[in-house]
Amino acid sequence: MVEMTRTVETYLKTRGISQQSVTSFEFLQSCSDFHINPNFPQKIVDYLSKESSQIPAEITLLATSDIIESIFGKYKQFSSRCPIKQIGQTVLSISLCTMNLTTSVVKQALETVRYLDLKAWSSQVFGQSMLSQRRTVFSGWDDDTKIA
Repeated sequence: MVEMTRTVETYLKTRGISQQSVTSFEFLQSCSDFHINPNFPQKIVDYLSKESSQIPAEITLLATSDIIESIFGKYKQFSSRCPIKQIGQTVLSISLCTMNLTTSVVKQALETVRYLDLKAWSSQVFGQSMLSQRRTVFSGWDDDTKIA
């Protein structure tokens, strides 16, 4: 049963789920040497039939969250290097995990997006950063100022 489950899992991870998934699994089942209770494979076929029937024809969907989990893992690794933990602008780094950053892509971005436009957009979308807020609050303090 574990081997059959891993086979289906691998198939769905690599090919996604679609209306053809049930037919493919039935083919896998008939070609394999699985010697188990026939109710187990039937339950898998029933489940795949139910789930894939909700998917429009000619569409294949992701069947696992591995990609999303990987992207958030990379985001956590990146954000761990940030001095102040806030999601704000660092959320933009998530998109970097989904693309191949080449020299030409970076060059095109630097040539087409002005820093002033990016700064204005960032202020409008994210507002004042936590670090900036702290600097503003503590800018009037000197070494002799004490917290009451």
